[in-house]
Amino acid sequence: MTFEVIHNIEFSKSSGFSSTQFKKLDQLYCLAASNKTLTYRTVDCDFDEGVATYTYYKSEYQSPYLQFIIRQVGPRTTMFELFKQGKGRIVKSGVFDRAYERLSKEIGALN
Repeated sequence: MTFEVIHNIEFSKSSGFSSTQFKKLDQLYCLAASNKTLTYRTVDCDFDEGVATYTYYKSEYQSPYLQFIIRQVGPRTTMFELFKQGKGRIVKSGVFDRAYERLSKEIGALN
């Protein structure tokens, strides 16, 4: 009988939301703002609940167009959700890049 050690790099990564990921979300907004497709955004953190939201608006006085939610659901698990106006939740993933890719696609469709 042989034992094989499986080394999964993703498992050893720290969970949560990084500064780099926040900068990627902000970069998308800046790009959309320069194209004048989005003109307002809000960022909210509730540390007690373990929830952060990054909300994109077409204008300051309209309802949110896209909302990216970062939710701590366990000690080592973070979920990323994307909600779109009129459709509700369009993606939910434990992988930031999947949710970010869909957000990027939605903002790109505004152009």
